[in-house]
Order: sequence, then structure tokens, then C-alpha cells
Amino acid sequence: MTLSTRSPASISDEGRHARDRGDPVTANPYPTGSDEHRIWERGYRIPDAEAQAATPKAGTADKAG
Repeated sequence: MTLSTRSPASISDEGRHARDRGDPVTANPYPTGSDEHRIWERGYRIPDAEAQAATPKAGTADKAG
């Protein structure tokens, strides 16, 4: 099986799992500039984006009352 036979979802999962293991982003096994490289890196970085979106900014929470 070649690297290009992997689905985008599984490539993204590989990136996420690499991050969870503590691997550096430079551990991306796909050639730089390829779609697979971009998808893997996106999977690696998505937790950061989700955490930022889920964290309320100071002064934006309204109190009911």
C-alpha cells in the first residue's frame, strides 16, 4: 500500500494521533507540498483551533439577571 491510497480522514487521524503521542509536527511522513502533507498537518493542528474556539474570551460572558 502506498501513502496515496489512504483516505483524507485517516491521514488527518494520523496527524491527530501523532500530536496525542507527543510527536513533533516535523514527524509528518508525507512529502512537503502534497495534499497528504497538508491534511496530516491540519489533523495535527486541529486540537489547537478547537481549544481556542471553545475558550471564552475575558469579558464576553454575560450574566443573566
